Amino acid sequence: MSERPRKDSISTKTTAAALIVCSAIAAAMAGVLRLDGRAWWCKLGDRAIYINDAWNSSHTSQHFLDPYSFTHILHGVLMFWIAGSIFKKISPYWQLTIAAAAEAGWEILENSNFIIEKYRANTAALDYFGDSIANSVGDLLACLIGFWIAAKLGLWKSLAFFLAVELILLFWIRDSLLLSIVMLIYPIDTLKTWQNGA
Repeated sequence: MSERPRKDSISTKTTAAALIVCSAIAAAMAGVLRLDGRAWWCKLGDRAIYINDAWNSSHTSQHFLDPYSFTHILHGVLMFWIAGSIFKKISPYWQLTIAAAAEAGWEILENSNFIIEKYRANTAALDYFGDSIANSVGDLLACLIGFWIAAKLGLWKSLAFFLAVELILLFWIRDSLLLSIVMLIYPIDTLKTWQNGA
């Protein structure tokens, strides 16, 4: 009689497979963005990994991480909730790969001319010209970290985490994930004026 495989060895194989798939998704996303003309890194040559300025269009979204990376952590929290609701019967590791694919899809869409123009017209990001590939990879990683945080915290604690990050971003950079969504779909002049510091 053959022995049944141990649960921890299955989990290790599943984890490794999910990480390989997530890496392939990141590589495919980078390839699509490069074919679309995106720069690998900040064109100004600044090699800083993190840029703290949310409104300096020459650097924001051009380095690996910036204040908007926190909104992508919140993407991961949302993906955890959505994937957990829709794909209840599959492993959390495969739910994570679905989140990675969705985030990669968003990064490609976000860097399309259509969305870039909507950002420029409807939000305070007047000089936004898209993300570098490094920034998109950083955003994807931030999303996966957000997914992991939500998985560790569970539903209610991750909801509290989500709201806390939203509030911190509103006070820190006068923007947040929910505010960005509102401004893209239904721009409000009063909010845009507030974001510009007036």
